[in-house]
Amino acid sequence: MADKTGGLDGKDICDDILNINGVTVANIKGISGKDKKSCCTANGPIVVSAVQDSCALACASEDCGNFYTDGTSGTCPLVNGDYLYTDTSCTLASNGYYSPKNCNGGCSKCYTVSSGIITVSDCPAPEPTCSAINLAYNSRGTACTARECATYYTDGTVGSLTTGDHIYADSGCEECASRGDYSDRPCRGAQGVNFVVDASCTITAVQDC
Repeated sequence: MADKTGGLDGKDICDDILNINGVTVANIKGISGKDKKSCCTANGPIVVSAVQDSCALACASEDCGNFYTDGTSGTCPLVNGDYLYTDTSCTLASNGYYSPKNCNGGCSKCYTVSSGIITVSDCPAPEPTCSAINLAYNSRGTACTARECATYYTDGTVGSLTTGDHIYADSGCEECASRGDYSDRPCRGAQGVNFVVDASCTITAVQDC
């Protein structure tokens, strides 16, 4: 928060006293021989992404720059209520979304900024990356000897699928493939394995054919 220092009669010279005997605070250099203190604290620099239109874009961005804050600049993340500035003069950062995630080893957080004030949230989980894979299907028992192959999709690595990976019926990785057994052996014409898939698309077992 702003560092309110240098007061007079319990009032803050920076914010509360607009003028003294008709002279504005901006033109007052000091009182009783003491310099007027700074009206804000700008710690930093801290490195975060340039302003983006969403948390997802900010967290993915590698377009980074130096910013400043009244919070603790040496820790990540900042906290709710801290300010984000563009310079040491405490110019408020533009409204929008910022993230330190891909900037100089930053943490996986999103800063939503409104009137300079930060609200901190976690970066959203990345969308699953789907790859096409040809598999044979059998609803009952091994699919290693099934004859008909079809295109399915997976968020795992084709050629080395393992338990915990998923098999989907659509390229957006949203519609689960049917529960049962799948195998790449009939589609490859070579050695392959059998994948046991449950109702939540998840591969629960990998078996040699």
